Amino acid sequence: MIEKLNKFLMKDWTFILICMLICAAVVGGTHTYIVDGTGYLNGFAGGQMLKLGIENGDFGAAVGFGGGFLIARILEGPLVGLIDIGGSMMHGVGCGVCALIFSMGWGFLIYNFPLAILTGGVIGLVIGLIVMGVRKLIPSGVTAGGTAIMMGVGHQLSNFLAPLFLLSALQYSIPIGIAGALGGIAFYIKGKNCVGGIIIGMFIAAFFF
Repeated sequence: MIEKLNKFLMKDWTFILICMLICAAVVGGTHTYIVDGTGYLNGFAGGQMLKLGIENGDFGAAVGFGGGFLIARILEGPLVGLIDIGGSMMHGVGCGVCALIFSMGWGFLIYNFPLAILTGGVIGLVIGLIVMGVRKLIPSGVTAGGTAIMMGVGHQLSNFLAPLFLLSALQYSIPIGIAGALGGIAFYIKGKNCVGGIIIGMFIAAFFF
């Protein structure tokens, strides 16, 4: 069962599908932040850049800052075999691409929730196709075991932050904290970064609680 799941997750089209789902959620979160003032899926600074752009009509800072993260992560992903959700999608799409959409006068794509979800899915499709396209162009001497999704900080230092993530989750809601702990345990057993498991567990529980 685990072997079949691993094979499924390593397929190119599965990666593209995951990109679409993540970006749909990110743009949906940006919609709720702009309309309801909550739900933004990245750092406070990015959200404020976007809001200031909407207020004064100048989206240069948000497009440049968020777009820079997106471009860097798209180029990095195929080379190292990992694409970082935080930099590429949560910040790059949620701030940079959404700011670009507003700057072109297409804000209705964000203000309308169904359209925001659809727009995010299309953006994710494009990102996934670009990443896979770059992978095909990688020289034969460069190896990347497969393009995967990474949540949050990717290096080992982030493991030391795991207790802080759990404490923050528990302060917000005990069920969400417990779900985060279970996610961290699952990732630890699999030999993956604990913080990624904690955050994914928190996200899943937050949907219900």
